[in-house]
Amino acid sequence: MFGCIALFSVMFLTGVALVSAHGSSFSYEEVKDGYKIDIGYDEFIAADESVRFDFTIYPEPVESIDASEGELFTDVWVTITQDKKAYFAGGIDRPIFGVTGFTYAFPKEGEYVLTARFQKDGETVVATEFPINIIPPLDQKKTLPPMLLYGLFGVAGLLIGFAGGLFIPKKKENK
Repeated sequence: MFGCIALFSVMFLTGVALVSAHGSSFSYEEVKDGYKIDIGYDEFIAADESVRFDFTIYPEPVESIDASEGELFTDVWVTITQDKKAYFAGGIDRPIFGVTGFTYAFPKEGEYVLTARFQKDGETVVATEFPINIIPPLDQKKTLPPMLLYGLFGVAGLLIGFAGGLFIPKKKENK
């Protein structure tokens, strides 16, 4: 019975984690100067809500990847502006493991411009900029916090596992 509970708990919690692991449902892509630039983020971004930006580049065409080249960039310099006013400017180092990125909350609705300059040891590899439209703040009273949702899914997994364990026949011991 414990095995059934554990199995369903892991399935529910892993399913929730997989859905939110990448952090982005939309991607800005551009081919420029021999590289494919890929910046992932949420398609609909509301003011005062955290959004994760993930940055990566690939050689274009992708078949030209040479493992002996090593990493294509060491850091990304990012600026976020609106009407020539800078709201964010900073460097994001490429981690040893995982995706290069950061989380940001836009202070108000409107159109912003995100600029990303991929660098390798201080030298610019490739750069891009694109507009991002930020929608008005969401009504916080109508949404549940993500951790509460994770907890509810965990409890649901435990309950389903427990209920499933009741219907699995017990092994009879031979004497």
